[in-house]
Amino acid sequence: MEYLHGGDIYTDNKIRLDFSVNTNPFGMPEAVKKAAAASEQSWERYPDSLSRTIRQSLAKYYGDGIKPEHLICGNGASDLFYTLVFALRPGKALVPSPSFAEYETALSAAGCKTERFYPGEEYGFALDGGERDFLSRVADSSGTDMVIIGNPGNPTGMAADNGWIDRLAGLCREKGIFLVVDECFNWFLKDRAKFSVIPLIKKRPEEYGHVMAVNAFTKVYAMAGLRFGYALCTDQMILERMECCRQPWSVSAPAEAAALAAVREAAVNGGWIDRTVAAVERERQFLSDGLECMGFTVFPSMVNYILFKSGNCFDYKEFCRDRGILIRSCENFDGLDKRYYRVSVRLHEENKALLECMKAAGGKG
Repeated sequence: MEYLHGGDIYTDNKIRLDFSVNTNPFGMPEAVKKAAAASEQSWERYPDSLSRTIRQSLAKYYGDGIKPEHLICGNGASDLFYTLVFALRPGKALVPSPSFAEYETALSAAGCKTERFYPGEEYGFALDGGERDFLSRVADSSGTDMVIIGNPGNPTGMAADNGWIDRLAGLCREKGIFLVVDECFNWFLKDRAKFSVIPLIKKRPEEYGHVMAVNAFTKVYAMAGLRFGYALCTDQMILERMECCRQPWSVSAPAEAAALAAVREAAVNGGWIDRTVAAVERERQFLSDGLECMGFTVFPSMVNYILFKSGNCFDYKEFCRDRGILIRSCENFDGLDKRYYRVSVRLHEENKALLECMKAAGGKG
């Protein structure tokens, strides 16, 4: 079976630096680690299948009309995508390309046909770029039941502001389309609220029942091994259908304990996220400049990873792997090919090591 994602450090145990996954370069906050470890006394008991405590904590964090019953939790964001599509069973969905592979995988598993929209490389693959705006494609769609977007997108790293999202949500409302907004990388944006659909849901909940925001702590709190995701929607019937479809006990006791600590960290001491965003912004520029100097085409990014393109078919992934560094080939992203790569933004010395490795390959972008 082909491994479709980043993070495959298991095939080759000589990997020393992993740039193929987009987790926080600072790792997991100490308070989150300690909370997961301290939950040991509860490991012999079943966790709360309804995740009531964490839903209450998240509702309090978002405030302004968001209630625990507007939230559902799962074993990461991917778990929730599968649960949603099996609950709603859309016949046809529209997804931009390139984007996270699990959207289409989940849709296909539920028997849904996926149509693709290609924003265009000339616009940096941005949904709101130029004449090939995604809004026009949605307006012209026929028989579409669901739209899924990443905001920010993966592997593109670009986000549309919530003014644009509001227009998209309005179009979807008019056409009877359910809109799913994946905000897992929103934490890495400098102005998170400006690019999130959640402020719109809070402001006009009666108009946004057809919209779901999906998020996770996998990336920003480096909880990839623990797994925790959540979705927010004000339509109770949607969430009830998801509850009927999902696996029970999908959030383990250590994952819930870590998630509770992460919410406290975000609500009380946002310094961890602020520190992360500042470091990522600085190091993203360093990495981008270094790759551009070698002749690679580097696409704009607003978050903790960079999409870039080589002018030839040299296999940079294998070259780096042979030297203990793992980068993400984007060959299996729809709309991209073997010339495209994605790298996460890591700490300065690690980023220097990556650039040195790419330079050793000849830097022939």
